[in-house]
Amino acid sequence: MKIKLLLIFVLSTSIINAQTAKTLQFGGITRNYLEYVPSIYNGSTPVPVVICLHGLGDNMNNFFGIGMNYIADTANFIVLTPQAIYDALAGGNAWNSGASYQGYQLSQTINDVGFINALLDSVTATYNIDQTRIYATGFSLGGFMCQRLACESTARFTAIASVSGTIGTSLNCNPSGEIPVCHFHGTADGSIAYTGNMYGNDPETLVNYWVTYNGCNTTPIHTALPDIVADGRTVDHYLYPNGNNNTDVEFYKVTGGTHEWLYYPANDITYTLEIWKFFMKYPKTPASIINNENEINIEIYPNPANSYLTIQNTKGNNRLTIQIIDFSGKVQYSNQNFKSVTINTKQWSNGIYLLKYSDSNSFSIKKFIVNNAN
Repeated sequence: MKIKLLLIFVLSTSIINAQTAKTLQFGGITRNYLEYVPSIYNGSTPVPVVICLHGLGDNMNNFFGIGMNYIADTANFIVLTPQAIYDALAGGNAWNSGASYQGYQLSQTINDVGFINALLDSVTATYNIDQTRIYATGFSLGGFMCQRLACESTARFTAIASVSGTIGTSLNCNPSGEIPVCHFHGTADGSIAYTGNMYGNDPETLVNYWVTYNGCNTTPIHTALPDIVADGRTVDHYLYPNGNNNTDVEFYKVTGGTHEWLYYPANDITYTLEIWKFFMKYPKTPASIINNENEINIEIYPNPANSYLTIQNTKGNNRLTIQIIDFSGKVQYSNQNFKSVTINTKQWSNGIYLLKYSDSNSFSIKKFIVNNAN
């Protein structure tokens, strides 16, 4: 499940920014990740985040080579490339993705969903992050991990794209809402089989699951990509449109493709570029109404919250739907007919929370902090 280092989009090495290696304490473990902030980031405008998850036995430095940072240099988003914990039985770094074989689930005791959400909290506290544009992509076991995020942190992630990794056999996928999904898989994949996948569901079963869950059209729009490069592979693209809440599903079937990350000019397609093109279509709501404070006016106090939190709709003439989402992506509180409420936060862990609120016309997200007194 390891991917070879790819050097792509190298147009001018003089403009390439170096990634920064960082650590985060989570669950009593020092976790490692790479952070890439493009030079054009200035903090004045909220920017997206793309999380890139490596395969089994790989590491963050090698997987950084898929080249998402080169796109970030012009598209202005932050790239996070975290590293999984070493699994002794597997003999390499492994995500607790729900992928399992003969009853053994890799890194079963590691809370990687919580770690990735805590990493997003840390970055949100440091940078001006667009909470409606948080994406995850991954290869092989990293693809399985992306699927777990889609199943368990649906409220946090805007869209995911998996390569050669599906929903793991040990995972009970229970999304909290619709989410755009893109998947890439080779028919000759010798590690994660196209048919008879031993670690999770087959790619076409995966696609059908999300098409059904999102309520997309069941008949796809099919496009055969031009077969320009003599690489023994052909690519068919299937688009399943018109899902609920702006959630399409896309599938790239690579006939003759193996367990690999394709890129131009060696192949007819560059996965990294196609993944970003997929992501950029999806904020959680149309851009014209994101963070429209003229439509909805919310006050949160005190902030930081100390034992209690009051949320008030200052516009007053409409009732709102609200959700409070914690660092792991779980919904801690919801109210579908809200004007004003005071919530006891004593049972909540200290940290960053997101308040998501909407009416029939508008949608917004605010960040607040819980710092309960001892």
